[in-house]
Amino acid sequence: MREVYLRGYIVGILASGIALAASWIYWYGVAIEPRIVIAVLVLAGLVLMGEVLPIHVSDRTTFGTWDIGLVVAIAAVGPSWAAVVALPTAVYVGRRDLLRLTFEVGHSLTIVYLAGIVFSFTSTPLLLGTTASLAQILYGTFATSLMLLAANAVIMSILLKIKYDRSIVETYKEDFEPYVFSDIVNTVTAGLGALALVVYGPLAAVVVVAGSIGSQALVYRSREQMKQIGGLRAKVESLEAALTNSNTALGTMMIEDLGRKDGYTDRHAAATAVYAADMGREMKLDETHVGWLRMAGLLHNIGLFSMPDELLLATGKLNSIAQARLVEHSVRGEEALAAIPEFGEMASWIRWHHERVDGRGYPDKLRDPWIPLEAKILAVVQTYAAMILDKPHRAGMEPEIARRELVSGIGTQFDAALVRTFLRILDTESEGYRRADDHRFVFPSPGTNKETIESTRNIDLKIVQGNLGGEARQ
Repeated sequence: MREVYLRGYIVGILASGIALAASWIYWYGVAIEPRIVIAVLVLAGLVLMGEVLPIHVSDRTTFGTWDIGLVVAIAAVGPSWAAVVALPTAVYVGRRDLLRLTFEVGHSLTIVYLAGIVFSFTSTPLLLGTTASLAQILYGTFATSLMLLAANAVIMSILLKIKYDRSIVETYKEDFEPYVFSDIVNTVTAGLGALALVVYGPLAAVVVVAGSIGSQALVYRSREQMKQIGGLRAKVESLEAALTNSNTALGTMMIEDLGRKDGYTDRHAAATAVYAADMGREMKLDETHVGWLRMAGLLHNIGLFSMPDELLLATGKLNSIAQARLVEHSVRGEEALAAIPEFGEMASWIRWHHERVDGRGYPDKLRDPWIPLEAKILAVVQTYAAMILDKPHRAGMEPEIARRELVSGIGTQFDAALVRTFLRILDTESEGYRRADDHRFVFPSPGTNKETIESTRNIDLKIVQGNLGGEARQ
């Protein structure tokens, strides 16, 4: 039944277009002059070219200017010749289907003649020697554009209602509302083209219309590019968030393996990560930076992977050779992480987390101004975590004693402002936080996906171990 209604509607549109054409020709006739014929051929070619070679402003969007050409044609040569201008494009669009061809021809005739009737109230065709004022021509062209667009919207909305049972409101919102601004600009362009035709002649009209179309195309291209840039920015932010989560899972997995050996490194890493992140927030760093600082806290001792088990598990005083070997862990940690592109900056923080503000740290003996803020934060919080946590061969300090040790290192080992900031955080937190034994310090650290850790263990651990020199064992 819907097919019957559709065919009836299309035949009705064709009949109305033919009736309008016959009535207009009967009452007003058709003037045939060489310049009119030439203008019709030029305008028909431009409108058809706009259909055959649309202006692409994006992969999914084309810029249509058919209404400009038709409005200028109606104003310049009248609706009968404007219908001739529209027919080649209608035939091109509907060439593969008779029903579509019938609709396109009837649709073109109907909207052109309805718009031509509106223009006739203000002026005669411009190439036939109009006596209307410039204001009348301008207002008439605007009214013609509005009628053309309105008639097109009504005909298409009814067609989609019959064919797909789409509501007229839905059709308007999806197919017409997004292009309201474009239609307004096209209306202004057609008006300027008509004025240029009267004042400066056909060539000036072509230049004005073509220039306006080109400008609109550039505007639309810029808008599409801004949308693409906005979309890319959102994707980058999403990828950065996903990368942070993935890196956290990888880092947790590696430190977890170290903790299985000595029963301490994983707890120390979890505490350092929590304290470092809280310090970052207190220092007004953005959340992305805080996430990287948390990651650095987890990975700051990753260079211990290259150390033999007897060195990691030693309980007595280390000799000079063993001590020198242990000191290498920050450099080895940097080398391993620098091999992963997104870890580049963070790797330098890990290299220098044992530097001192007085220049007596390692491995590079940097002084205060040359040590990154993040490395100085790690130095404070990892030292505090190391003091308060139990190790296999000794019990942890009381928080108050650890606080005094931090204060005693101000100006020599630690940055004074950072120590005061960390002590202020400790003062506002619970006893469990000061001892690093409440729920926030359970390993894996908050936000780590256990399934991700297990799924990446066999591949990623081997990669990192290879970067560390192949000495570590899983």
